Amino acid sequence: MTSSIRLHSLFPQGWGEGKRAPFTTFRGMATNASIQQFERPLDVSVIAPKRGHIYQLRGHGYAGRTMRKYAETWAASTLLRGECVHWIDGASRMNPTRILRRFPRGEAAARDHLHRLYVGRGFTVHQLATLVERLEREVSITAAPLVIVDAPLAMHLDRQVGDHEARCLMRQLIQHLQSVAVLNNVAVLIITEHMPTSKRHQHLLTMVERNSSHQLIEHVRGRGRNTRRWLSHEPSGSTGQWPQNQNVLRRYIEPNQQNEPQFAGLNDDSS
Repeated sequence: MTSSIRLHSLFPQGWGEGKRAPFTTFRGMATNASIQQFERPLDVSVIAPKRGHIYQLRGHGYAGRTMRKYAETWAASTLLRGECVHWIDGASRMNPTRILRRFPRGEAAARDHLHRLYVGRGFTVHQLATLVERLEREVSITAAPLVIVDAPLAMHLDRQVGDHEARCLMRQLIQHLQSVAVLNNVAVLIITEHMPTSKRHQHLLTMVERNSSHQLIEHVRGRGRNTRRWLSHEPSGSTGQWPQNQNVLRRYIEPNQQNEPQFAGLNDDSS
């Protein structure tokens, strides 16, 4: 599997509520009902990735940056089960230290879990396409249940790539990911922007949306201290906050186990 690298060797040794501003609805009206709707915690068991499906994670910031923390959480939970994860990096921003933050506090084997994290990084749209083409064979070897493709649209927006070529390459990429999801029985997460910045961008986002059976979308309203963020999931129609004060990973991994350890939260949106 020449396109994948193990990242545990990159680590040095030794790694190891204030008041909320009033919530304003789209029409500028603050109501208790709207606050409850968007502030309540999501049921992670409903939105958790399921094998055989493609999930689009639509966020804000460059190439959907704010959605990486959710993909990282699901990656960490998979690694903790002793299974492999494939992460295709389309924006040269994969930082394995962020995966470490998603493990339980005091997890002694955190570094060892990263032996099962395979990362492929492409620097051109054609390199990215090659990495995705190899996934089906690689996943058949590792038996990974989870594949994450981070920011694939970024390279398809390269000005040196024509509009027609970009659409053709994206169509092929999606077809390969569909094949991986179905034939290998894998959950595939695709991280993209929430809103397009150009006509080409709109076409590419629409292609991903139409071929995704699930979407987790981050919404942002307001500015500064009045900023409100919440998530919505389709097709369930669920809206709310990612749970901060409960063990969301353990619910996803072992829903019946007692004495749950405390996992790291999801408050950091750093790059």
